[in-house]
Amino acid sequence: MAPVISNRGPSRSANPAQRLAFSVLFALIGAALTAFGLYQAGHAVGLLGEPGTLTVASCARVGQPKPEIRCTGSFRSDDGRSTDPAARFTVNPSLASGQTTRLDRVDAGSYVRISPAGTEEYAALTLFGMALFVFAGSGFASRANSTGRPELRAGPVGRVGLRLGQAGIVLLLGAALCAVIAFLSPR
Repeated sequence: MAPVISNRGPSRSANPAQRLAFSVLFALIGAALTAFGLYQAGHAVGLLGEPGTLTVASCARVGQPKPEIRCTGSFRSDDGRSTDPAARFTVNPSLASGQTTRLDRVDAGSYVRISPAGTEEYAALTLFGMALFVFAGSGFASRANSTGRPELRAGPVGRVGLRLGQAGIVLLLGAALCAVIAFLSPR
């Protein structure tokens, strides 16, 4: 069987040091986004901090030119071990006085709202980070035995690169789906 002839013109093999640098850069960015997304998703679900309920006392619009809505009220943890009569947090949209909302106490005076939309946003970020991490491995693996001609990259290392690339595409699709769900979810 005759070799496949590429019509993409002459191909040059990339510098291995550049290839490694880009793979490491993508892997580091992907790992950082994944870790940050998992941490924030843990709080958005109420798994990492101290989940509880805040009863709103008042809300006010604060700041210029893009104002935030800050609410104050009394926070009580689900296990009843901690309370904060002067809890403050930022919310959108505004809540009415006497209304309750679920919060996760990160540390003293710091609260994150527990919500499905927040969980989906951080799930999208986590999946995007994982995709970058996988693409870093894909790019490095598919070129590890590069001959300079794409049609001659074969063997187990080339197949691993292909599979990692396919996994990265699936992760990107998952991230896009989570982002759409977060966008459509009520706040």
